[in-house]
Amino acid sequence: MERPDDGERHDDDELASALEEQVAAITSAIPIMAGPVVVRPDAAALTDDEVTALVGADLDSHDTLAAIDHLQTVLDARAATSAIPVVGGAAEGTAEPGETAEPDDTAEPGEEDDGAGAPTQLISFDDLPVPRDPAGPLPTFSAWVGAAAPARTVQEREPAPVTPSRAEPLGLVPEEFAPRDSEPVPLVVELPESSEPPGSAEPPEPPEPPIVPVLAIAEPVVSHHLGPADRTPDHIDTDVADDADDVVVSADSRPIATPRVPEGAAVVAGGPAGPRPFVPEPVDLEPTPLERRVGRASRLFWLWFAGTSSLISVGVGATLFELGLSLRQLLVATLVGVALSFLPLGLGTLAGKWSGQPTMVVSRAVFGLRGNVIPTVLALVTKLFWGAVLLWLAGSAAGSLSTAEGWSSGPAAPTMLALTVTILAAGAVAYFGYGLVARVQLVLTIASAVLIVVMVMATWRHVDLGLALAVPDALWTHVVTGAVLVFSYLGLAWAMSSSEVARYQRPTSSGATGMLWATFGAGVPPFVLVSYGGLLAASNPGASDDLAGDPVGALERLGLPAWYSVPLLLAVGLSLISALVLTIYSAGFTLDALGVRLGRRWSTLVVGGVVAVSGFVLAATVDELDSVIRGVPTALSVPVAAWAGLFAGETMLRTRRFHQPSLLRRGGVYPDWRWPNVVMLVVATVVGLGLVSSPLPWLAWEGYLFRLAGVDPHAGIGASNIGVALALVLGLVTPMLTGIREVRRQERLEA
Repeated sequence: MERPDDGERHDDDELASALEEQVAAITSAIPIMAGPVVVRPDAAALTDDEVTALVGADLDSHDTLAAIDHLQTVLDARAATSAIPVVGGAAEGTAEPGETAEPDDTAEPGEEDDGAGAPTQLISFDDLPVPRDPAGPLPTFSAWVGAAAPARTVQEREPAPVTPSRAEPLGLVPEEFAPRDSEPVPLVVELPESSEPPGSAEPPEPPEPPIVPVLAIAEPVVSHHLGPADRTPDHIDTDVADDADDVVVSADSRPIATPRVPEGAAVVAGGPAGPRPFVPEPVDLEPTPLERRVGRASRLFWLWFAGTSSLISVGVGATLFELGLSLRQLLVATLVGVALSFLPLGLGTLAGKWSGQPTMVVSRAVFGLRGNVIPTVLALVTKLFWGAVLLWLAGSAAGSLSTAEGWSSGPAAPTMLALTVTILAAGAVAYFGYGLVARVQLVLTIASAVLIVVMVMATWRHVDLGLALAVPDALWTHVVTGAVLVFSYLGLAWAMSSSEVARYQRPTSSGATGMLWATFGAGVPPFVLVSYGGLLAASNPGASDDLAGDPVGALERLGLPAWYSVPLLLAVGLSLISALVLTIYSAGFTLDALGVRLGRRWSTLVVGGVVAVSGFVLAATVDELDSVIRGVPTALSVPVAAWAGLFAGETMLRTRRFHQPSLLRRGGVYPDWRWPNVVMLVVATVVGLGLVSSPLPWLAWEGYLFRLAGVDPHAGIGASNIGVALALVLGLVTPMLTGIREVRRQERLEA
């Protein structure tokens, strides 16, 4: 190979300048945002070997951004310690730290600034991360990286002045540049060390100073807004996903700060999103995920309103009138029963919001993980019974109305059809779970409210206030009977289901507000309908017995307008479907809490099948409503009242939320048995059943304590069913006397 003659040889300075020009040409399109330079106070103390090791470690781990950041930090620190302004700045002392002097437009590219006003970025250490320990590990790169902005072509760029230093970048581009796909990220090039002290001689002036971008560390950026950009897998290299050359930023991009999160608010990755309606709910006994807990307290109103707004409540009001109550006594009994319902419904709602778990899972904290089997069996039996009653009521209402209107020659066919449609509709909604339940309940709440108003308007002409107010008062012991009946029909029927509909409440929402909304939504419809049923019965004494036994048929026989038949059927059917949805949905969790663990969806189907069979059996064997609501419900209400008292008492004692993992496995905060509560559940049930009575022959043994005392269980105080209220009181008092120490022990372990 021929050697070039001496005239074509270049000295070292020319070769270095050519190399710098080539590096500048390759790296001129890196997206950079100019910003205040931040330098670690100890970066200048690093030796060249330490810098090489630090950058090499970053490159070995494919962390190019960290390598650039570390190297730039060292260069800027060395520039600062050499008393030379960073990146084309004025002489030392022209500006205070953190300030920028006014720019000098007279400086030409490549000329030394005279220090009279060129822009100077002085170094500040006020907002740096924790300083590096001299004896500790090497520093790591800062996450405070600036975003990119629009690019200009190479022809539009103006060269920046170059200030020589032992280790100083060649220049600073005051704007950002759009990246090139898969272009290597350059390191900052050092100038050769000058043998003269900094500032003592004129710097060498390159013929065309290249533009080498400097990575400046900007103010902390919370998030970047990436505009639309065309990018396909062919445009992306496969080395490291977060390399700078994999970032595509549009020309109009600007950094956008993330809004501040209010103090105390829960932050969830991905943002909150409620459950979708037609996707089966995956959550079972475990706590509801925080990102799914988006419900407001007001949602509890319409979740409960539709389920308790059945026109069957009119029959309950007529039953109270049949007990001999006057209109004012009937209103007092109804109000007391609704008020008592606040305890199980409100406190159950609070417990569900605290834990995000079903009622019979939270109950394990009160009775122990093994001891809770007893109330769980009770809860399952109660829910299956009420589910069957609701289904039977839907079928019998459709049969009675069809016969009265002449739509069918007999009630059998429409009853069977209504039973089938009701169980299929309710079972399907309960199968999909909370997402669909919440939406269906909202629609049914609106429909039920409208239909209740229509029912009152259609039947108001049958109200006679003078005749109703003329009914004399009965013994006030009958008021206790009426209040217990309403309490059993409302509060105790739903006591063991209250947490299920509160599991999706926002953790930061008010617990007291949720309790009020839940009780208000569950209590207002029964109060209005029971009171109005009593008013209709008192205004039409001859029809009171009919209203108590078959409220739908009795309303039709009052001589309502012909157009009201369909709204009446909808008013009864939709509200019963709503109540049945809540019952089956809750019973599915209860079956899993018993230890079956089929999964919520399959447990719901099993419960729906049992309810269907029981409803068909009731339809074939029972004719009147009052025999149902005055017999079995009272017997079930006694142990449920004892459970509700114990559960409510311990909930009122608690100052901390439940320890969710310990509710799902043994060996945690909660023991296997809470013997005082388990024993009191049995004792209160035994005592309460001895102080109630039932008209059903197979429940004639109830009221045995009255008989021992020589009191007739079917007259006076014996017919008051005071045993339900006594069981509730015994349950409430027990935690106050025996449970305080245990609850405090649990809370210490929970902390």
